Amino acid sequence: MFEEFLNHRCSIYHPEQVETKTKYGIKAAQSETCKATPDLEDVPCHFYVNSSLAIKQNEPFASIEGEAKLALPYGTDIRENDFVKSRGYMFRAGIPKAVHGNHHIVVTIRREDGIKGAI
Repeated sequence: MFEEFLNHRCSIYHPEQVETKTKYGIKAAQSETCKATPDLEDVPCHFYVNSSLAIKQNEPFASIEGEAKLALPYGTDIRENDFVKSRGYMFRAGIPKAVHGNHHIVVTIRREDGIKGAI
């Protein structure tokens, strides 16, 4: 029954630490980037419909920004700040929370550069 609720698919990427360099050989702080290949692929999930999205006028087009919730099966290896990709859109994960006595996981996801009609 719960498996029917998970009507979307996503890939999960654990971030990798890279050292960024600025010009003139100056080292900047560590930053996180998304790997080229996902750590978990084709994971069943469900994107909740969220009413806290806002349309922001940017150049050259408007973007939709805000947060949404993502439901995953219990035991899915998702961590805070992981990258979640679905339908060509990349999101960043918040803190995962187990729901209903380890029934499933709910995590808040966000787009850093605007959702642009993702959901």
